[in-house]
Amino acid sequence: MAFFKMFADSAKELKTLRCLTTTAVLIALDIALKSANINITDDTKISFAFLALASIGMLFGPTVGFIAGIVTDLIGMMLPSAVGAFNPLFTIVEATGAMVYGIFLYRMKYVRIEWKKGSILKNFVHVWRIIAAKIAVVIVCNIILNPIAMVLSSYWTWETAIFVKIPSRLIKYALQTPIDIVLMILVLFPVLFAYKSIFKNQNTTRADAKV
Repeated sequence: MAFFKMFADSAKELKTLRCLTTTAVLIALDIALKSANINITDDTKISFAFLALASIGMLFGPTVGFIAGIVTDLIGMMLPSAVGAFNPLFTIVEATGAMVYGIFLYRMKYVRIEWKKGSILKNFVHVWRIIAAKIAVVIVCNIILNPIAMVLSSYWTWETAIFVKIPSRLIKYALQTPIDIVLMILVLFPVLFAYKSIFKNQNTTRADAKV
């Protein structure tokens, strides 16, 4: 029941102006960051766009994250820089990733990273949610759903997906996931701190007004 309540609570976030405005800013940031990739090897690159969707999931939960993922993909496909034709299967994959971030990160507590005695384990209790979230997105979206979408869209055959693409992706994400996790740790905690600082004691202000 708690799992489904999380989705219901996340849906209620859509009634607040601060959710809508913050999500809109992060969606715009996601679209802008999609062109700011750093290529390490032919198969491994550092991308920053996922940090915006992860932030949406963290702040407003899986329901808002799923909707934001759909909106982000649709707007991205309308831009002149868009590559390829629109495919709803890949839209679902991106939206699912944002939803998974929301499942793991929603209502995550801000922790101040300190290196005092006994503080490392305390902080790791919160950091593990980021680690688990990224690993879950890699497994669900990059290893499972994306290859299925590629096959259903006739880009790959099942044989190619199972024996060639998925094994190569396992190697790729084994190298890339630790980098992404470090980026998430460095970015998400400051985002959460800034959000809570800005909207502190504003539960009854216009920022929380229902729309």
